[in-house]
Amino acid sequence: MGSGAPAYASGPSPDSHVLLASSGGRDSLGALVCLKRWHAEGRFARLSVVHVDHGLHPDSPDWARQAREQAEALGVPVGVRRVEVARGRSGKGRGSLEAAARQARYAALDAALDAAREEWPDHPPVLVTAHHAEDQAETVLLALMRGSGGRGLAGMSPWRPRGLSFHWRPFLDWPRERLGALAAEAGPAWVDDPSNDDPGFARNFLRHRVLPELHRFWPDAVGRIDRSAARLADEQVLLGELAAEDAGQSLQQPTLDWPLLAHLSSHRQLNVLRQWLAAQGVLPPPASRLAEWLAQLRAAAADRQPCLDWPGGQLRRWGHRLYWLESIPAPVPDRRWPPGEDCLELEDVRLCRRPAGAGEPATLGHEASAGTPWRVRPVSNSDRIREAPAQPTRRLKNRFQEAGIPPWERAAAVGIEIGGRLAAVHVAGRWWVEADFRPSDPQSGWSLDLIRPGGRPG
Repeated sequence: MGSGAPAYASGPSPDSHVLLASSGGRDSLGALVCLKRWHAEGRFARLSVVHVDHGLHPDSPDWARQAREQAEALGVPVGVRRVEVARGRSGKGRGSLEAAARQARYAALDAALDAAREEWPDHPPVLVTAHHAEDQAETVLLALMRGSGGRGLAGMSPWRPRGLSFHWRPFLDWPRERLGALAAEAGPAWVDDPSNDDPGFARNFLRHRVLPELHRFWPDAVGRIDRSAARLADEQVLLGELAAEDAGQSLQQPTLDWPLLAHLSSHRQLNVLRQWLAAQGVLPPPASRLAEWLAQLRAAAADRQPCLDWPGGQLRRWGHRLYWLESIPAPVPDRRWPPGEDCLELEDVRLCRRPAGAGEPATLGHEASAGTPWRVRPVSNSDRIREAPAQPTRRLKNRFQEAGIPPWERAAAVGIEIGGRLAAVHVAGRWWVEADFRPSDPQSGWSLDLIRPGGRPG
């Protein structure tokens, strides 16, 4: 297949490179033993281990060493990635150390997947974690206590896209004891993290206090919970298919055409929104919040912009489209761009200029810009630009409207002023260049790059 996507229900494509995220604990060791056997059977092409050292516990270097020794004892390549866990992040549910550690861990695992893809391009990487049946039951109970809907109560999926790769959980229907038995057979010692026994963590409370009590009355409690989660997961697939049919458009795109949804019942509109947000990798707001926002949307005049703020972004309507915005770009400060500086670092923007290379079209010509002071500044609706010699100058307000630029993008537009004149405007990922500053020779001029936070082009 070459994509790393599931080739059959129990595994990835045969050319895949499986990376086990190992904590060094018993479950991870048992998973490694099993994956080693599957690799020997030819179910995938490569196997390696990656351990993330969070540095939060005095013994974390020993845990990293233990994970390394386990892999080496079984003849499996292993790498350790150390991370710094950001504490006290703002936003609901983000201040906990547990959540911050999880975010740092998965960022490190994503980096490991990227590195594996680059080193072995013929073997698409697949991330594996040792989540088992008890983990699934705990996840469902946590979702229940949070008041989650069907998506949360469906628990963890055996397969999940992760960037350009996939996250595979092949042991979700295995009891913990089955992994433990494999670990005991293997020989190497495993790590016992004392934080796993702390009932102050919600998951540990469920593991050590709640599930044992459920087992006393229902010996197969974990199986019952997991079967319910599986049924809900099947229902989520059906809801996703219904949403795609109702929407009449791809749910993978970053915006939705509202008129195509306006005729739907409120329940089906709500389902489309939730499935669309999930497709964007967003944890949807509670159904009550979304329903309230939908009611505002239906009642709002066409020129209004109903907005729903939610940790991690905003849900907005502008014109006839719905937008999910992870962040709102901020206006740039007014700043001089000294002649000797190739790059200018602003608050959340990085601007770079370089002579255009062979075969690379320039943005600004040398003739009009060489030796003249440059300035970076915000733009206003009253600024004017002429993009072709035969055209009259036009106010940016009219140009924004013509191009369908949303208001939050207009406010963050970046202007480059050369010799006191507006030479170029960067807005919504594109450059508009004043005709007098366009290069007469496509290769004779400056190439400009604008980068937003996270390495994203502006």
